[in-house]
Amino acid sequence: MLQPSAMSHSAAAPDAPGWLAGLTLGFVHRGGRTVLARRSHYGPLHVQRPFYPEADRGGTCHVYLLHPPGGLVGGDRLHVHIDAGAGTEVLLTSPAAQKFYRANGLPAQLHQHLQVAAGASLEWFPLETIVFNGAAGASHTVVELAAGAQFTGWEITCLGRRAAGEGFHTGEYRQRFEILRHDETLWVERALLTGNSAVLDTRWGMAGYSVTGTLVHVGTAHEGIDMIREATSSDRDNELFSVTKMDDVVVCRYLGHHAERARSLFVRAWEVLRQQASGRPVCAPRIWNT
Repeated sequence: MLQPSAMSHSAAAPDAPGWLAGLTLGFVHRGGRTVLARRSHYGPLHVQRPFYPEADRGGTCHVYLLHPPGGLVGGDRLHVHIDAGAGTEVLLTSPAAQKFYRANGLPAQLHQHLQVAAGASLEWFPLETIVFNGAAGASHTVVELAAGAQFTGWEITCLGRRAAGEGFHTGEYRQRFEILRHDETLWVERALLTGNSAVLDTRWGMAGYSVTGTLVHVGTAHEGIDMIREATSSDRDNELFSVTKMDDVVVCRYLGHHAERARSLFVRAWEVLRQQASGRPVCAPRIWNT
């Protein structure tokens, strides 16, 4: 995880290959709305100014995470630390897909640590991650929830660039997504995706699909499983989508060939989950329309 003391670095050490970049954001509830009260960064990680596009103009704070290089190469290490303070409502997304480019003999690493305090809500919706053929990448996301905190987030992964005729024949991508509450593990998902491995084609794995996605919700909206299924049941073509509930966790999964379809289905699920959790309609980030 990223520690505040690390923010004194401006780039990777001279003898370290690749970029070292980090971003820390702290949100507080002040004056009837959520405010981005603390921000610090080093290397090529930034944010745009906060937006308040919701109908009540005083609730959820929308922030776009920016990584100007647009992707990671061997040796790059990115660290993101988010602290959503008590009573805050935060939505984080990105304006473009993240990319893991072909490896140069070293792995590229993305670490994301999200803390959500009591009574706070964090919606974590990065655009898809594209893993290029021959890449060597790892992504580790940790969400720490206090009592009464709510979290809705997704991760969408594209193996290769199908539209460009590129598969995922060589390389490796490691993914870990975990959610904790009071040191209790609520959700852990690990994946090791290796080029041309059996997991890419077998029915118990990727089943020949190139895009996989997972949406996870922890909070109070646990009565809408059937509503999510109904909202996502139409217009499916050669893809798989499922909704399950495990104790306090609602999980939606996508397998298909289109990241846009994964996001579209996840947004429909989000509409149901948010309405049940807070009684408010969703407000999709404007950047998704560009």
